Amino acid sequence: MEKPGRRGSDEPFYRLMRASGDAVLRLLGVAAGYPYKLQAETLKAKRVSPDLVAIPVTGQGNLVFLEFQGYSDPFIRHRLAAAALLYCCHNDYSGPYTLAVIYTERSWSNAAFPLNGVDSEGNVTLQGWPREIVLEELQADELMAADPGLLVLAPYTVPKNLPKDDLIGRVRGWDGRLKELDAGKQLAEHRDLMALFLLNRFHNITREEVLAMLNFDLAETAAGRDIRQMGFQEGREEGREEGREEGLEEGLEKGRIEEARESLVDVLSARFGPVSMDISTEIEKITSLPVLKELLRAAIQISDLADFQSKLHEHCPGFH
Repeated sequence: MEKPGRRGSDEPFYRLMRASGDAVLRLLGVAAGYPYKLQAETLKAKRVSPDLVAIPVTGQGNLVFLEFQGYSDPFIRHRLAAAALLYCCHNDYSGPYTLAVIYTERSWSNAAFPLNGVDSEGNVTLQGWPREIVLEELQADELMAADPGLLVLAPYTVPKNLPKDDLIGRVRGWDGRLKELDAGKQLAEHRDLMALFLLNRFHNITREEVLAMLNFDLAETAAGRDIRQMGFQEGREEGREEGREEGLEEGLEKGRIEEARESLVDVLSARFGPVSMDISTEIEKITSLPVLKELLRAAIQISDLADFQSKLHEHCPGFH
């Protein structure tokens, strides 16, 4: 499913991890394994994958499967757990690992279903919780204390409805602190990232206003190319507003259903091996999101595939 909104944060977050990855992991409370290297090729390379896998360079410490979450996804914890299990299977890895999620705001965390389950007799069959932080609940000074480079995430620490004059003052203050800390290429990278995170956080400001806040020309920078691409995409959508809301809602609903189908298949694959064509075909026929959610919970809790097949038959009588 394509993530809602046009101002995406995955690529800027990946760039931040390349620049200050160990600092982000410390912010999450990961205590060992430094330095880490990033498994860059896992970035959206598979149908279900975490945003990033951080691997201890020394071989000592946990793998870290990491998601940067900037929208509502009830199954984010399940999807991350499924991705971690698939990664371990594909790479014959049986060592320790950590799940971690960085939410931009509390509402996205509240929307996520708990990662736990019990069987019909009340026995715990799956239990765990990712390490999680919510950026809007932090202060810029806390980011600075973890690592000065994390100040680029400061736009998420202020309210989205902050008056524009106040925001301009905050941004110029952050930019001044970056200039005190950095020089040359590193400063340019950090300012690029702050510009992109500002656009992601505040949908009521324009690209031109961001340029003015930071008082520098992004024309030849990576952020500048991204900002120009945003403008091109928005320009293509002009004149198509009639019926847009209805079409968007319908598209989002279809996307949620497809996401739920994929999550269900991935959890079954992770727990019981490749899913048969009969089961996959039946799952593809289901168009009810509540039914898919119920089946996903069942897939997490059941002890064997036969139990799931019985559950599937309840909702799809034609399945045998």
